[in-house]
Amino acid sequence: MATGKSTGSAESKPHELRSSSWWASALVGILVGSTLAWLRTQRNFFFLGAAILAVVIIVLGVRTIRRRARHPEMMEARTSWAYNIWALVLIVLAGPVQLVYVPDDISELTIKSIILSVGFCLGIHEVDRAMVKGATSAKKA
Repeated sequence: MATGKSTGSAESKPHELRSSSWWASALVGILVGSTLAWLRTQRNFFFLGAAILAVVIIVLGVRTIRRRARHPEMMEARTSWAYNIWALVLIVLAGPVQLVYVPDDISELTIKSIILSVGFCLGIHEVDRAMVKGATSAKKA
């Protein structure tokens, strides 16, 4: 969600509620997508993949707690249809896709990793954007 203001400009407030940036969503999406793709197929990647997912979950949890403490209006955010649809996409990518499609060779694993990474990148960004939009609309009402 572009606000039209750069982060360091005098126009932006220091603690203004904004959605996460695309690069942050891309970083988390690539980490989670490729980790989930490799975790299911490579036995030697199990402990490293579990550690990566644990760090991602802890970091996102702590950032969410700090963000909600700084912006109490997020506790009252209304969920929109967009939020519910993107959350469902994330659940499908994390669950049934992992069980239904198990790649056999490295090219299939690469394709699955790319698809999961793009899906998680878009899903994480759009869920966050819908949550911020719901919080700002609840604040105005």
